[in-house]
Amino acid sequence: MSVLSPTALRFIASALEHGGEPRQKVAWHAWAGEPDQPLTAYVAQVALHALSGLALRLEDRIASDTIDAAEAAEMENDLGYIVGLEEVLLAYLNKPVPAYG
Repeated sequence: MSVLSPTALRFIASALEHGGEPRQKVAWHAWAGEPDQPLTAYVAQVALHALSGLALRLEDRIASDTIDAAEAAEMENDLGYIVGLEEVLLAYLNKPVPAYG
């Protein structure tokens, strides 16, 4: 997989900080600290899981009565970016693995 954009890296890191498990955070930081290494399936799954949790939290906030329209619109934009990033990660995880032999 090509290197994730700086924006994607920030979204994933933020999602992990607010909802990731310690083991997931360690795996992510180990990979993110070496950006030239290929993305492993496990790290992609960690990112996908964290982004899913972030998306759910944003949806809850958007539905809240205490949020103003401008903030809700900004969160909806973030949610759209997250959905796109989730699609990229899912496509990466579902790509065929070449057979050897």
